[in-house]
Amino acid sequence: MKRWMCTLAAIAVTASLTGCNFSEKASGTSREAGSLKKLGEDEKATIKVMYYDKNSFYQQYGNLFMAKNPNIDVEVVSNQGIYGPGKDPQEALDKLIDEEKPDVLLVNGTDQLEKFVQKGRLYALDDVIKQDKFDVEHILPATLETIKLKGEGKLYGLSPDFYSQALYYNKDLFEQYGIELPKNKMSWEDVINLAKRFPTDGQGDQRIYGFSAYSYMREGVAYQYMNSIGTTLGLSFIDPEQMKLTIQTDAWKKALQLTVDSLKSGALYIPKNQNADSNAPRMYEDYLKENLFAMGKVAMTIDGNYMMQNLQEAKDRLKDVKPVNWDIVTIPVDPQNPDFSNSISVSNVFGINAQSPNTRAAWEFLKYINSDEFARVMSKSSSSLMTRTTYSKERNGHNLEPFYLLKPNPDKITKGYEKIPGGFYQPFSMLANQEIQAVIDGEKSSDEALKTIQDKGQEQLQQAKQADDAQKAAQSKQK
Repeated sequence: MKRWMCTLAAIAVTASLTGCNFSEKASGTSREAGSLKKLGEDEKATIKVMYYDKNSFYQQYGNLFMAKNPNIDVEVVSNQGIYGPGKDPQEALDKLIDEEKPDVLLVNGTDQLEKFVQKGRLYALDDVIKQDKFDVEHILPATLETIKLKGEGKLYGLSPDFYSQALYYNKDLFEQYGIELPKNKMSWEDVINLAKRFPTDGQGDQRIYGFSAYSYMREGVAYQYMNSIGTTLGLSFIDPEQMKLTIQTDAWKKALQLTVDSLKSGALYIPKNQNADSNAPRMYEDYLKENLFAMGKVAMTIDGNYMMQNLQEAKDRLKDVKPVNWDIVTIPVDPQNPDFSNSISVSNVFGINAQSPNTRAAWEFLKYINSDEFARVMSKSSSSLMTRTTYSKERNGHNLEPFYLLKPNPDKITKGYEKIPGGFYQPFSMLANQEIQAVIDGEKSSDEALKTIQDKGQEQLQQAKQADDAQKAAQSKQK
């Protein structure tokens, strides 16, 4: 009797459940089992999708979906309002969901996914995937495993794309200097040893660098090198639970010494401080010319998939510059953990609101943007890496396998980092950079530099925490 009454109630909504099997979570209720009744041939539905921006949503997903599904209308709930002075983004997000009741939730990263699962906000997709025989075999296994890991073994969302980095290299420069080409799964030592084999005596436009990355950091680039080497090896410089720095260790000392040795060799590019007038008009071509790899002046660099777009734009726009003959391999890995990387992430996970009355229509949206058809269309125009791999392993004659070869590291060293005050990072990176430079200049030993980074960094962390607590206290008084 209870099952029959439940089914009658469900038929009244646009997309219904013909079974009622509920699973309680920490707070809220999540429907996890039962088959979803399909929409009738002439049945219409409207769903709300939470996304960053209305226009970009329709361009990326909405227009294609509604053209394919004319009976389902899509409205967009922007989540931009959750950010701003005096706002706790997580509290504001929970309030937005409760008030606007979007049917489809954009989950920003796997840490937020884990929180949503624990709160019972999301509908488990496993049963309906089986019911509709939806093909997940050709979705990158690493992304599915990552989502399942945060969903207690269940799929509470799907992501049509992911972010990854690769080691780009200039094939012509390697050939010119008779140096063997990079390979997948090299260590940082391997990459730096290759970089050191390029000449460092060129002047002006003739200067070639073996390696360049993180130049956006400007004067903080030395610290960024050390941090990247350390995090690749699974090191963390801070314990967010105890609010304590953990950088004065033998393992970090090795990362520091490798950084110092690399920078002293002259093989790595160090960006100069900008003295140019920042108000002077600049063309897009000027920005492209700042990319030394695109200019053919750097043998290797690390970057994301968007570098491919920059290289293509440089080729199209800079007619006086020889296009780079490039290829890619995986980014440096930890030799003790060579199949995993901290630079791979699944940031845009779409899930269905557990309280949605339009579950079937919401599932039709998720199905489409994660479908083979959508991936085929987007692979022609999007610079993103598609999780559905059928059409995404090649672009403009380049094999993209290195982006797909490694798995996201399940033991994320940044777990809990959201607790660290945002005001801590900039002064800490400046401190660390100064101390690394002191070692390079022979003014300090590695042990002395690490001790200063540890001690003064701890003071900076405490000051940032006190300022953060004071700001939160003041905000709570205003409410």
